[in-house]
Amino acid sequence: MNILLQTKEEVEAHFGKKATMAANLLGMVGQGEEAFGFLTGDMSEGFDITVGFFNGKARYVAFKKRTGTPWGEGDLRTVLSQIGKYSNWSVKPASEFLDYVEKRKRGVGNATGWQVPRRRYAFVYIPDVPGEIGIMPDKTAIDQKFPFS
Repeated sequence: MNILLQTKEEVEAHFGKKATMAANLLGMVGQGEEAFGFLTGDMSEGFDITVGFFNGKARYVAFKKRTGTPWGEGDLRTVLSQIGKYSNWSVKPASEFLDYVEKRKRGVGNATGWQVPRRRYAFVYIPDVPGEIGIMPDKTAIDQKFPFS
């Protein structure tokens, strides 16, 4: 997987730029949540990306469109491909939810998330990592942090 389960330095290398501080999306500062941001493109294109870390590992990523245009299939493919091979994603028609499964030598990597057509963002996270705190994002609370399109 790219981005998720990586260190901040590895994510910075992935995007080719230094991270900036960002607002935490889960409200779990007491459990070690830290968030950093990255911008791609410019004001007329690209994404505002927030990556959340627990114990130095990226556990969630939110991609927010920087433009007022609605999300299309190309946008979704673009952001999901930043996390892992698109062929490993399961995106069901008429569903906001998506799942990722990657078979590795040391087991299976799983991620899940959503992309809401009315809003200009996608959110993907890894709910469980052995030996780490579990995360359970509240979709409604996260929706409120992103504007309608």
